[in-house]
Amino acid sequence: MTVEDQLQRDQGVQTDRWAKDSGVDTDPDWESQISALFEYSSTLSEEYDGLMKQQDQEEVTHEKHKQQLQKRKEDATRQHQGLLDKLESLRVKLQLNNSKATRKIFLSKKQEMITEKSRAEEDRNRLAKESEESDRKLKELTDQQNEEQREWKLDLEGLREYMEDARKEAQKSELLASKDEITLVEKQGEVAMSRIEAWLRDVNQYLNTLRVEFPQQFSQERVKWEKNEAAVRRSQVELQSRYQEVLQQLQQGRELETLPRINVPALPPVPMADLRFNQLMQSLVRPQFVPPPTQVSRPLPPRDTLTTTRPPITPTSPHPQYHPRYHHPHPLTTIPRLLPFSPSNLSPPPRPPVAAASAASPSAPAGKLDKVLERLGACYPQCNRAQLTALLQQVKSSRGTLAGMSMEDVIEQVGFKLQQNERSAPGPISRPTPLGPIQRPTPPPQRAAANRVDPESRYPLSCSHTVHRDCIRVWLQSSKNNSCPFCPAKPLDKQASLLQPVNVGDQSGVWGPSGARYEAPGGPSGARYEAPGGPLSGMRGINKIDCVTEQLNAKRLLKSNTAAAAGGLFVLQQRIKNIIFSLQENKQLLKEEVSGTEKEKSLQKVKV
Repeated sequence: MTVEDQLQRDQGVQTDRWAKDSGVDTDPDWESQISALFEYSSTLSEEYDGLMKQQDQEEVTHEKHKQQLQKRKEDATRQHQGLLDKLESLRVKLQLNNSKATRKIFLSKKQEMITEKSRAEEDRNRLAKESEESDRKLKELTDQQNEEQREWKLDLEGLREYMEDARKEAQKSELLASKDEITLVEKQGEVAMSRIEAWLRDVNQYLNTLRVEFPQQFSQERVKWEKNEAAVRRSQVELQSRYQEVLQQLQQGRELETLPRINVPALPPVPMADLRFNQLMQSLVRPQFVPPPTQVSRPLPPRDTLTTTRPPITPTSPHPQYHPRYHHPHPLTTIPRLLPFSPSNLSPPPRPPVAAASAASPSAPAGKLDKVLERLGACYPQCNRAQLTALLQQVKSSRGTLAGMSMEDVIEQVGFKLQQNERSAPGPISRPTPLGPIQRPTPPPQRAAANRVDPESRYPLSCSHTVHRDCIRVWLQSSKNNSCPFCPAKPLDKQASLLQPVNVGDQSGVWGPSGARYEAPGGPSGARYEAPGGPLSGMRGINKIDCVTEQLNAKRLLKSNTAAAAGGLFVLQQRIKNIIFSLQENKQLLKEEVSGTEKEKSLQKVKV
């Protein structure tokens, strides 16, 4: 059956819908392709037959080669066995022939082992002694540590008791200080009220004298001083209420430093001295201008009112300063002149016309001022006219008037003012520098821990000491007023303000708690500064100020010792911790050394 017949049979049985086209092939060279396919198939059959023959030949060759290798293996095995037999016989011969050399080698090896054994025994004994010594040192260190801990506990108990006593003393001091503050404010209120009452009495006396002596000026001055009196009475009521508020707050536990300051208002000066001077001048000048009238008897004021000057009433007299927070402003008021004339001398001059007398009156004070300035320039040539005028004005401001002063008194007061200006420039009342605490010796810079302080682990302090952050954490939690455990505490004593230096006008001193002002190193020797209305007015108060100063110093010392004890306790605790830590490190090192010794012993035993 040919290929064409097979194709026709396949085409005849085709069942798809294109059966009518199956008899026609569109490929023109399909017959050549089929013939090439059959040729390639026959070629492959021939190659396959050749490869099968070659494989058979190679298998035969491989079998022959395998048989040859098996024979060679058997020959080599026989040769190796023969060599082993020869070697065994040679070894036996050598052992028999070299017994002396072998014995010598054995003896040398034995000697080496004996030497090694003796050296190992020596090491074992040495390590045992070192272990015993380490145990003894460890026991001594443990006993020493226990003894130090007992001593530290006793010291800690003593410090705690001391701190408790110091705390109780500090509480007592604070209670006394609060009572003193209440007493201080009460005395301030009493002094302020007494000053106002004295001023009201002076105003009443001034108006009564003015009504009798100078009725032409009484109406105008009465309106003015009635306004001033009403304003002062309002200020008095306000001051009373403010002092009551401060007292209530102090009784509630507030500190005086935290309360608002109370400024006592300046009282207008009552020109009683000018009034007396005008009365005197009028009594001397009246016989030259008018005939002697009918004498009218007038009751004179008491002698003490004519000679005693009240410092709080003058323009620049200092107000009592009991506390630096309660200061009074410097009043800037001028003294009104009541009379339109001022005679140049007390001798009765010839009777001039009324116009001439009124025209010559303004030039008379200028001529007197020139004479005073000439005398002052001769006494103090280093000052010019303007400086002397300013000093004279300061003297007048501090006293209220220059009437009744002799030339020697004026020169002395100007010299005193000049010395004060050389020491410090005059100015308004400022807050005085508080009395510092008792200076205790500052300990040298040290560290709470024995380890080195790195910059990143250092706690910043305002002093030069260096402390770890972790070491000072407990101190910062327990301490409220001091940030450094090594620096002595600097508490601000509440009663330190009771004795503060002041500098008002030409006076320098201390205001005591009883209303009296005492002399200070800057003031004139032997001078007495009185506080009107105070229970100790006019007394020097040297013993009183010493007692109060000693009391304040003792309180400051107590607080400083309390803070120093707290700092010492903290340092002692840190040192105890460091010593315990170092002992633990030494103990760990000893344990490691003992364990290493035991390991060496075990190794020596294994070697032996």
